[in-house]
Amino acid sequence: MAEIVAGFGMPHNPGSPALVLRHGPQCETARFYAEMARHIEEAAPDVLLIFTDDHFNTFFLDNFPTFAIGIAEATAGPNDQTPMPRYRVAVPGALAAHIRQAAIERGFDIALVQDFEVDHAVMVPLHFVTPDMSIPVLPIFINCLAPPLPTARRCFALGEAVRAAVGEWPERLRVAVIGSGSFSLEIGGPKIPIGDRAACTPDPQWSQHVQDRLAAMRIDDLVAEATTARMLRAGNIGGELLNWIALLGVIGARKPLTILPQNDHGQAFAAWRLN
Repeated sequence: MAEIVAGFGMPHNPGSPALVLRHGPQCETARFYAEMARHIEEAAPDVLLIFTDDHFNTFFLDNFPTFAIGIAEATAGPNDQTPMPRYRVAVPGALAAHIRQAAIERGFDIALVQDFEVDHAVMVPLHFVTPDMSIPVLPIFINCLAPPLPTARRCFALGEAVRAAVGEWPERLRVAVIGSGSFSLEIGGPKIPIGDRAACTPDPQWSQHVQDRLAAMRIDDLVAEATTARMLRAGNIGGELLNWIALLGVIGARKPLTILPQNDHGQAFAAWRLN
């Protein structure tokens, strides 16, 4: 049967590829992504399952699912203006279809998306951790941006349903799971100081608090605290914490191997191993 072998949380700042190109492999962002890439190589997954959100590039408000799963033979991206190479990557369509069916049987109305591309939320992490795109990628979309957001408890339960579905897959398969997103970020919103840049980190203390909860394995507390109001106090992109919470639903309350903070950017990198 298939098994979950590792979990990773990481940001997807669209400026990161250009930043690393400008400052080189010794800059902090490059080193942190390289650390994630090393853990992924050691885990040797056959599939990367990524909980991600879409920034109105794959979906828009006229058709914006709470949960969706990509089922195709391949996808490509980024489908936005992120300054980075464009990639094509395989999608394990049969496994995706199995997970969707299993999730529906467990009470999740999870939408289907086919013939789709993905934006920087998927492609920026992959650019750094699997630049040869040799590992198939299974995207599960969560609405982290357009209220009403799903509850943290519901996202955690989705992760639990995905874990069960992977365990029911009859073929031997090593699956690593990624939660993609930031904890505190405001883009083009009222929390940005007048005259400042187009983005800011309104609540670096919340970013550290989330990491403290992860380090202490106090996952129930984090899920209870991650209300829509609390997450959006940390910025209009603060709901991306839900991608990490879905990841936690898959891997459970485990001690991370490492947490690498970037609280001035409201984000962090983390890795867990399950075997």
